[in-house]
Amino acid sequence: MAAMTRALPAVLALAACRPTPAPQPAPTPAPSPPAAVVTVDAAPPEPLPLDQDYPELARRGAALMGALAGAFAEAGTDCAVATVRLAELQLTHAEVIAANAKVQHEGRGDELRKALAPHAQELDAAARAIVQSPTMAACSPDESFKAALDNLVGDPPA
Repeated sequence: MAAMTRALPAVLALAACRPTPAPQPAPTPAPSPPAAVVTVDAAPPEPLPLDQDYPELARRGAALMGALAGAFAEAGTDCAVATVRLAELQLTHAEVIAANAKVQHEGRGDELRKALAPHAQELDAAARAIVQSPTMAACSPDESFKAALDNLVGDPPA
């Protein structure tokens, strides 16, 4: 053990004299990517009111006419069913009906007619189906039916 205690100072001296490796430079962090530039666009523009969005009003008006033709095809000659379907269509398409009335009342019908042009075939087919339907033939004299039809597609109030 004495030899070991004598050797210990020699080992420590050797360790102390041994060149120490140069300290490694701290790794440089990878450059951070440039901060993302987030541009906040202004909120999307508010959609036009339906009575001013002629293409949308035309599209939805054509859909209403198609739905009316479909309702008459379903009702056949049952005037009570047809009258109920007319009332349902009036509720589900209330915005279209109101916008159309406003356009007509304000004298902007020409602009709407231009927007309806791309839907001409669709509208003609629906109008033909409505006018030639058994529903119109059977229910035209029915006062409840006439009132419901006028509420849906009649002339707008002046």
